[in-house]
Amino acid sequence: MITENIYYQEEKNHNSSRLTILIIVTFLSLMTYHQTSAELEIKMLYSSFSLIMLTLVSVLQYLFSIRFPSMFLRSRKNLLIFLDLIVLTYLIVLFDEQGLFLLPMYIIIVMRSGLSLGIEYFYTSIVLAGISWAILLKSSLYWSAHTDIIATFAITTLIVPLFYLKFITRVHEKNHELTEELITTEYDANYDTLTGIANRKMYKEYIKKTMKEKIPFALLFIDLNKFKVVNDTYGHDVGDKVLQEAASRLSNAIETDDFIARLGGDEFVIITQRKKVFLKKFIEKIEKNVIGEHVVNGITIPISLSMGISVYPDDSTDEMMLSKYADDAMYIAKKTPDTYHQFHSEILVPKSKSNNWI
Repeated sequence: MITENIYYQEEKNHNSSRLTILIIVTFLSLMTYHQTSAELEIKMLYSSFSLIMLTLVSVLQYLFSIRFPSMFLRSRKNLLIFLDLIVLTYLIVLFDEQGLFLLPMYIIIVMRSGLSLGIEYFYTSIVLAGISWAILLKSSLYWSAHTDIIATFAITTLIVPLFYLKFITRVHEKNHELTEELITTEYDANYDTLTGIANRKMYKEYIKKTMKEKIPFALLFIDLNKFKVVNDTYGHDVGDKVLQEAASRLSNAIETDDFIARLGGDEFVIITQRKKVFLKKFIEKIEKNVIGEHVVNGITIPISLSMGISVYPDDSTDEMMLSKYADDAMYIAKKTPDTYHQFHSEILVPKSKSNNWI
């Protein structure tokens, strides 16, 4: 799940307001170009075409940023700045003397880039603006004869944002703090603070999503054996270290496609989408990884577990019943000597048929 941090929100707001302004300006240019003098009409037509192309690219960029918020982040931001400055420079060249009224747009683009996209894009926009001015002087006879005007606006474009640099820096420092806080809050809401694995809330969301997508899976309820004795005998500090070790061993036994969570206390859950023929070997791997001794503060603690397994959709298509079946199977495994796991399906059949689930 992608975190929509403050910078992404700022970028989205920037893209939205920028696109709205572009659409309005493009519409106005199309509505008014034929009302101008013959000399300006062709220029207005060219400018309208340029604005239409910029608007279309901007729409695609906006949709892409919403659909894939973390992809090509730097490239798409730099592209916006580049397109704005290149189209602005083209329009100033196109309109010659009338282009004077567009020169302040350089300042606006630099300022908005710094505030909305990030502090590094403030510097990027200044560099690209400098390249734009060089193109302006090289491409236009009018503006090459008026270097004093270009120089004045260039200096203004550099100086005005510098006065606000401290403010821009403060804004992004605050954004960074808010982003970190948002990430921390989201992490705390979805992950167990003691073991670092997913918590009950995240487990509920994951199982609902998996069942909604109708993906077959096995649900493993896991409980540590005699954990209460460890807590009562050695204290909660030792118990916490045993839980951390058990979570670590369980995590090392699973693959990236598997899901693990701590439900609370010494209860864990694993969801695996392995096919049934591979499930028995997976369970054996868990038992081999987890069962054993763990030394805490010089004390040797035995770690053992009991597992109850139910299968979706074979055992049930209802989340509550599936959980109940896994819990019932785990309880039977705990009460059965020399048994570490129990399938719900095996409860319903004689022991001699216990391998029929494979």
